[in-house]
Amino acid sequence: MAGSAEIAAPIQIEALPGQRMAVPDAVQQALTYCNSGWLDISTMICERILAADPGNAHALLIQGIAACKNREPARAVPILAEALRRDPGSVDTLYHLGQALLLCGHVDRAEVAFDCAIQARSDYAEAMAALAEVRRARGDADGAYELLQRSVALKGNYSPSYIAYSLMRFDRSLPPAEAGGWNRRREARRDRPCLTMASLGSYGRFAQTVNEYVAVRLYAEKYGMEFLTPDWVGHAFFSLDDPRLDPSVLPEFQGWLQQRKDFARGFDGRVADHFRDRDLFLGGSPVNPMLKERRTDILSWLTPRPCWNRFLEPPVEALRRRGRTLVAVHIRQTDWWNQDYTPLSLYLDWLDGLWPTLEDPVLFVATDEPSVVPEFARFNPTTPADFPVRWEGLEYLQDFHVMTRADILAISTGAFAATAAALNPSPRLLLHPAEGNRGLVPFEVWR
Repeated sequence: MAGSAEIAAPIQIEALPGQRMAVPDAVQQALTYCNSGWLDISTMICERILAADPGNAHALLIQGIAACKNREPARAVPILAEALRRDPGSVDTLYHLGQALLLCGHVDRAEVAFDCAIQARSDYAEAMAALAEVRRARGDADGAYELLQRSVALKGNYSPSYIAYSLMRFDRSLPPAEAGGWNRRREARRDRPCLTMASLGSYGRFAQTVNEYVAVRLYAEKYGMEFLTPDWVGHAFFSLDDPRLDPSVLPEFQGWLQQRKDFARGFDGRVADHFRDRDLFLGGSPVNPMLKERRTDILSWLTPRPCWNRFLEPPVEALRRRGRTLVAVHIRQTDWWNQDYTPLSLYLDWLDGLWPTLEDPVLFVATDEPSVVPEFARFNPTTPADFPVRWEGLEYLQDFHVMTRADILAISTGAFAATAAALNPSPRLLLHPAEGNRGLVPFEVWR
């Protein structure tokens, strides 16, 4: 129409050699590469975007995130500050700027950034966890604890909140004189190469990190190396004494997808070019580390610390008093990535057939959705609500421990219950959902 303003065509760039695309598509591509650990490629794409569109706040944000992930927080700070100047309303930029400032030791400026992010978005769980770190650095343990509680309540699958909150719960579960008593470490041998895993416990929840730990420890032992670990939930819970990794070490994200492939190759076979003297980021174990020939060793590593018996043994003892055969089922209903939950009818039908064959059975139901428990009423189920002692904030470890002591265990999809099954020293029967949820079938957790 005559006189109407022409709509400007989106700027086209060559994001990668031979690939021309509009700037918004290139931004998305840069983010994908950043999240996949290809930080150099992500940074290159951002540079090309900024050459054509110097004020692109999204490209600046991704470039700053990539710099942080590449262990260059000092380089990230001015990039993220410019991104914030270009887009002052971006709470994500505030958060990542705060993270970069915190890594550089600028605690006061980081605190301002996190505070502003939370004021702009009151449910920003990640910013709350970061602000908790600031509070703890200032010696305000109660303030940090309160923030972590809120963060976990808002986003229970955010690993940094979960690990920091859990570690504080461990300390608060011991008498004051024993606080921190779970963090016993041996000195690293200096005559051996080493592997470290700064990300352990920070990317994924309990079972995923346990499996990562076992995989990397087996790998390190296979090639005669020390394995240094940060503070993580498994170290607090299990009787481990691995040498301590300096908490200031940042995870190595660059090329982590290739790391996963190379790690699996070196784990399953013996290779000359194995990892050594470096930090690993695997993003979850790429192998099943539960090797049958190492079962005795792994069970000895993953034994709960005696100091937690006060929370772990009374529930098992109470269940044993109620019956001779302990049957446990794990029902997952709220947080599986594809929502393909096993129908309750599979467990109920199985129990109907099993129950009459057992000697004085007692049923324990572990679930993330308590509303399913009444479905099991005819079996008079016990739940964590019936435990004689509750482990505040760490109730999932009580569930986990009961499953490791069950005579018969039927699990749902996911690593949590499968790991408990692996750590059960003498189960009579283990079952999991068959492919397509066609029924519950026996399985072998050790390979």
